[in-house]
Amino acid sequence: MSINTNMLASIYEMQGHKEEAMVIYEEILHKDPKNKQAHTALMRLKTQKHNFSVSNHDKLELFINATTQKEYQKLEQWLLSWE
Repeated sequence: MSINTNMLASIYEMQGHKEEAMVIYEEILHKDPKNKQAHTALMRLKTQKHNFSVSNHDKLELFINATTQKEYQKLEQWLLSWE
């Protein structure tokens, strides 16, 4: 039985142990790919890790929240134009 839960990952994150939190969220998603809380938290941590600039905040929101094919295409176009 695994004790890795969203709450445990959240506690790690609040304590500044972001890498450990990411590992737990990834384990949660491996077992339950539809776990929206873990997915959202993992995307938030990954974007913090990669330091998206403020000028690209709208793209950050799209990266985190994209759900439709049109949104994914918009994100893909932006990424292809990014140098």
